[in-house]
Formats: sequence, structure tokens, C-alpha cells
Amino acid sequence: MKRKIFLMAAAALLIPAWITGQNMDDAIRYSKTFYQGTARFNGMSGAFTALGGDLSATGLNPAAAGLFRSTEISITPLVFFRDMNTEWNGFGSDDSYSGLNLGQIGVVSSFMTGKKSGLTNMSLAYTFNRTNNFYRSAVIDGISSDGSMADFWALQAGGYRTGELGGQAWMAYETYLIDTLPNYLDEYASIFSYYGETDPAYGQQVKRTIDNTGFSNEHTVALGANIGDKIYVGAGFGIAGISYTGHYIHREVDEAERTFDFVNFTYTDHFRAEGSGWNFKLGAIFRPVESLRLGVGFTTPTIYTIDEVFYNNLSVKLDNDTPSDPSDDATPTVNQDNLTYRYRITTPYHLNLGIAYQLGNVGLVSADYELIDYSSARLSRGTDGYEFETENEDLAAETGLAGNLRLGAEIRMGPLYLRGGYSYQGSPFVSGSLNEENTSNSYSAGLGYRQNKFYLDVAMVWLSNYEAYMMYPDDPRPSPFYNSDPVNLNTKDKYLSVTLGLKF
Repeated sequence: MKRKIFLMAAAALLIPAWITGQNMDDAIRYSKTFYQGTARFNGMSGAFTALGGDLSATGLNPAAAGLFRSTEISITPLVFFRDMNTEWNGFGSDDSYSGLNLGQIGVVSSFMTGKKSGLTNMSLAYTFNRTNNFYRSAVIDGISSDGSMADFWALQAGGYRTGELGGQAWMAYETYLIDTLPNYLDEYASIFSYYGETDPAYGQQVKRTIDNTGFSNEHTVALGANIGDKIYVGAGFGIAGISYTGHYIHREVDEAERTFDFVNFTYTDHFRAEGSGWNFKLGAIFRPVESLRLGVGFTTPTIYTIDEVFYNNLSVKLDNDTPSDPSDDATPTVNQDNLTYRYRITTPYHLNLGIAYQLGNVGLVSADYELIDYSSARLSRGTDGYEFETENEDLAAETGLAGNLRLGAEIRMGPLYLRGGYSYQGSPFVSGSLNEENTSNSYSAGLGYRQNKFYLDVAMVWLSNYEAYMMYPDDPRPSPFYNSDPVNLNTKDKYLSVTLGLKF
């Protein structure tokens, strides 16, 4: 016999074993980089590993600082536009976001040694670059024919008796969305199958509203050296920062009255993450002939310490099978107050290889190839001593080596410069996984005006990305009470950047 439904309200302090929600998604989110640098850097799609001579390039290859021969400062404000399209079960939605941020600021000073051979000059550079935008505003809205988030919570609860439940599974149990299967103490089903007593009755309206904000950035201090105008070497230290707010509201409504007792539920999930980390950079640029440059840059894994503050709540409306009689309706609710958690993320290394060729005084072309092994990312050192063994096994199994390609070109017409570029960012996920096509493509164009002591550059970047978004994790175990279909999530970004630079 199932529990009788009462009107209730509850709040609980949940034990750490249930509250640790960090997973592979967090590691990948903080590992991806989309450098936003000077407008010249952006206009050539960031293909500067071998080219150097740009303040933003020191983030890829600190040897880039060695090509400077004077003092230079630059600042780059950036306007950001994002359009998002979702498609799920034949239903679609479009949303957009725009904002203004600081894409880059930097300064470099060069010191001549007075020698014509050997070490001819050294340069010290500082630059700040925005490395990713986490803004996401999207609505997923449609009819579910084969599952519910409540079914996922029932699977979460599996293997635990009711008195041992915590986290979302406990919230779902306390609000009567899930209960034990007949004759079982630690196996569960949702209200959509009347806790395993009937065939599941779906067809409910599902609407999830996603409202994420945040960014990552990096401060780099680099020392570069010029050896005979043939070899440039450099070393740098990076201080990275993360600010991210993840927020969504998930609502399911049984407008067709297919499910016993159930009317609707609304679940809110919110967390804010703040973190800082550090890395080291090494690089070299080799000029075998005057017109050709070869470059290599290596960035060690960035080690972040992340502090999260989070809460969630769940409210349910039940009609006790008498929709026409509101006197016995119930609205059980669970509110979880702010909780905190600290943990560490170690991102993958970045290896950049580049080649650039000078076309006399007319222009230049450059190409970069970047290698990132996402499977080496790790979560560790949870506040409660948790070491994320399962999450790290998922990372190792589902992610792998990704390659990023950047191409750029510049044409000079007196003081005017025309620029263009293309970049491709490979998927972090291995072949055969859900998100193996999680790639990004971008095109860029730019215009510059340069004098001896002053320059002004403008660039536009168009970037597109695809992701198969899961509203709740899939599960390999066969179950008549659980299914999860991915949402096709397409993102299109536009970046308009303007750089003002001065030379002394």
C-alpha cells in the first residue's frame, strides 16, 4: 500500500555524499578555451603561435614577447552576441543574449642589450585575455512521450532504503514523485507508473528554462628573449580565473490528466562557482630564413580551486485523483538552503605548433595546430575528502585527444591592413559517444590602421557550436520506467572587438 499523501513542507541539510554534484561537464566546461584577444589576434582567428609580435599571443606562446622592440600598450573592449536554438521531440525554441566585456588589456616593454649577436634584447609582457564566455539563455519546451526527470530520481535512489536517501532522490521521495516498488525496500519508480504498479503514463508538458552566466579569463606574465633575430624563447606564468552561475528551472505539467494523482512539479537547480588557478608556459620561435617562422608553445595543466554555493528546491501539486475537488489537493515542497563545497579541477595541457610566412611587404599567412588531451582532466580534493574516482573514470572513458586548427592571413595596403581567418575546435569526446560532434567552427574578418606610435584595429568573429544536451543523465540499465532523449542545442556567437594601441 502506498503512502497517503499529505500537505507538507520540509527543509533538510543533506550529507556530502549526496550533495557533490560535480561531474565531467564541469571539468570540460573549465577546460575549453576560446581566446578573446586583440582585434588583430581575433581577426586572424588566433593563429599566432609562430607569428608572435602581438600581446595576446603571449598566452599561446610566451616567446611572442621576444619579437617586441619597444614599449606597447593595448586595450580591447568587446561586444558579444549569442543566439541559441533548441530542438527536442519535434519542438523548437530560439533565445538570444548580448553583452559588453573587456576582451584584452596588456603592456610590454623591451630592453636592448646593445649587442648585434647573441642576446640582442629581452621583453617583459603582461596581458589579460578573456578565455571563454559561459552565458547560456535557452528554453526547452515540448511534450515528453517516454520519460520524466522523476524517473531519473527514482534511479538515483536505487540501492538505498528510504531512510538513507539524500539529495534530489530524497526530495523526490518526500514530495511523492517517487516511491519504492511493490515488495522492494531499495528499488524505486516514479508517480508516472504509479510507483511500478501500472504502465507508465507520459505525454506531460516539459519546459526547462536555462539561464547561465559567467566567464573565464587569464592573466599572463611572460619574459621573452631575442637571440640574434633567429631564435626567440620565452617563459610565462598564468593566473586563471573562473566565475560561473548555473541555473535552470525544470517544470512538468500533466495537462491531459494521464497520471494518477499528479498535476505538476517544478524543480529549481542553482549554483555559483568561483575559482582561481595557475599554470606555466614555455615557448620558442625559430626563424630559419627571413620570411619563415616556426613556433611551439606549451601550457601546463591549470590547477583550479573551485568554491561552489548552491541550492535547489522542488514543489509538487497532487490532486489525489479528484481533479474536480480541490479540497484534498496537496502541494508538498522541499527547499534546500544554500550549501557550500570546495574541490579542485586540473585541466589538460595545451601544446601549440605554428608556422607563419611573410609575403614580402604585402602580407603574411599563418597556421596553428593545438593538441589538448581532455582525458587527462581530473577532479579531486572535495571538501569532505571525496576524490571523484567515478567521475574521473567517466572522463578517461568518454573524452580524448582533440585537435584545434587556426588559420590566419593579413594583407597590407600602406597604413591599412585587411585580415581574415578560420578556426576549428575538435570535440573533447571520443568517437561513438553522444557528443562526438561537439565541435566549433569560426570565421573572422578584420581591418586595421597603423602608424608608428598608434594603431586601431577592428575585428568580427562568427562562431558556431553544436551540443547534444541531456536534461538529465542517460542510464545504460534497461528500465521500462526511464528514458532520456537528447536536446539538439545549436549556438551561434558574434564577437565585435576594437583595439586601441600605443607605442613608445
